[in-house]
Amino acid sequence: MANYVIKEMPAGMGNGKKGRTFPKMQIYTEFDYEKVVELIHTNSPAFSQATIRGVLDTLGVVLKNYLPMGHTMKIDNLGVFSLALEFADEKAENVAQQEIKGDESKTKYHHVKVKGVNFKVDKKLIKAINKENTFERTSSNVVSRSPYTPEERQQRALQHINKHGFITLQDYANLNHLSRSAASRELSKLTSSPTSPIASNGAGSHKFWVRRK
Repeated sequence: MANYVIKEMPAGMGNGKKGRTFPKMQIYTEFDYEKVVELIHTNSPAFSQATIRGVLDTLGVVLKNYLPMGHTMKIDNLGVFSLALEFADEKAENVAQQEIKGDESKTKYHHVKVKGVNFKVDKKLIKAINKENTFERTSSNVVSRSPYTPEERQQRALQHINKHGFITLQDYANLNHLSRSAASRELSKLTSSPTSPIASNGAGSHKFWVRRK
């Protein structure tokens, strides 16, 4: 069963009235590349993990090479990929606005760059997910309040590190029933002390925590 939380939309979004609520998926884990490969292999063991990596890597190359040529990429039961563009600077945007008004002749280049990759999900995937899943509102203590004391949370983290060699932000959040933001604040506070048994390594999305030497 999937879980969700209720969120409030900020003023100025949607209908512009603060107080509008919406359900948001409760995320517990972000699967990295290796985990995705492992899951695909588990569901389709006929394909080796090396083959799966090759296909995923090649898909990235194909998207990089062909989306800028004006093509979209449709993968059945998944969705359609296309490029989103933006002006590279304010000057280019101003020139384009003047052209639309008819103030200047059209120029060939406007210093445009890629803003991102759009993804429009296949409706068949949405239908299949809804058919196979029900969604339950998660209890508030999973999101904002841990049932464990700070000392217990630290010990649980150390036990995880002893077993696996390290702990990630999502691992710490899941283990102690905390939101990612609460877990991040607590780990930062915990590792700021030189006497703490836990230290951080890496940075950004590659950050993890180990037992301090």
